[in-house]
Amino acid sequence: MNKTDLRQQAEAKLSKREKSPITEIDTQRVIHELEVHQIELEMQNEELLQAKAELESTLSLYAELYAFASLGYFTLTRDGTIRRANLTAAKLMGVGLSELINRRFALFISLESRIDFSAFLDRVFTSSKKETCEVTIQKDGSDPLWILIEAIVDFSSGKDGLCYAIVSDITDRKARDQ
Repeated sequence: MNKTDLRQQAEAKLSKREKSPITEIDTQRVIHELEVHQIELEMQNEELLQAKAELESTLSLYAELYAFASLGYFTLTRDGTIRRANLTAAKLMGVGLSELINRRFALFISLESRIDFSAFLDRVFTSSKKETCEVTIQKDGSDPLWILIEAIVDFSSGKDGLCYAIVSDITDRKARDQ
């Protein structure tokens, strides 16, 4: 039932009621109640505006922390399509942020590491725990870059779920280990 229907039904019921005489005291009581109700609504509105401001501030802080974190953050679908990424992720991959979104993560993985990455992605989506993988990515015109991917899947977003991945550059560590 929409507001208009509800209002019409209420008006119809009111018109059928017996009307008793309204006294000056009744009028003053109703006016007082309406004034109190108005003040309550104004106070609730102030609280909502304050909560909105706090929420916007928190969201802004989250966005800054996410965008400028020292690690690359990715949100991937089951097939490895990148849904979200931060600026560090784009820098690691050697492309602009807009060039990452809706592209397959595997396109950035070197040919030698793609089988390992594919197996890793399968493990992530069949496991309920964090999975890790070390692979190389190939940026245009540069040496391969070793990355560590730590990921976990969240099925609360739907039956296929989303993979949340943290990516860090481990090239220096790999060079020391060899």
